[in-house]
Amino acid sequence: MKSPWGEDTPWPKKNNFFTYLRGCLRKAWSNNPIKLQVLKSKRKQIANPNPNGKKPMVWGFDCEMCGGTFPISNGQVDHIHPAGKLNDVGDIQGFVERLLFVTEDDLRLVCKDCNNALAMSDKTGKTYEECLIDKQVIAIQKVKGGDIKWLIARDVTPGKNSKIRKQQIIDRLWEEKNNDRE
Repeated sequence: MKSPWGEDTPWPKKNNFFTYLRGCLRKAWSNNPIKLQVLKSKRKQIANPNPNGKKPMVWGFDCEMCGGTFPISNGQVDHIHPAGKLNDVGDIQGFVERLLFVTEDDLRLVCKDCNNALAMSDKTGKTYEECLIDKQVIAIQKVKGGDIKWLIARDVTPGKNSKIRKQQIIDRLWEEKNNDRE
């Protein structure tokens, strides 16, 4: 079988082709009737969180991971069992089956932050909770001086460099998370 990538093709490398194919399949997923049914069945009217919004009520949902209530525009239908990798010809059938051959029980409606943490967990092998913490640390450190301000606000003496401060933030977030459970 001739490969669809290489010289005289639109995809010079194998990974270019699989990126293209993954995009085509994701587009099919965006119109999947089961996915659309999940969105429809799990939505509810909520107070408009946009203070400048013209309507007092909008469609929203409760995230099945964090329990927060969000506008439907902040939602993602997530596969409970991820579609997985698509990097080789041998991956195609399994990826298509896991992506498209689903029932409503195989899916959940989650907020974008939780979906990002779930995707990060799938890629890195870390737990969902570890990825939520990592995402929080990234957001804190993204703001110039944000890590120092965050630590000082919690009565923690900031470390001398960003690597030390990152670990301090991680430790404190875990401590706060564990205190919330008690």
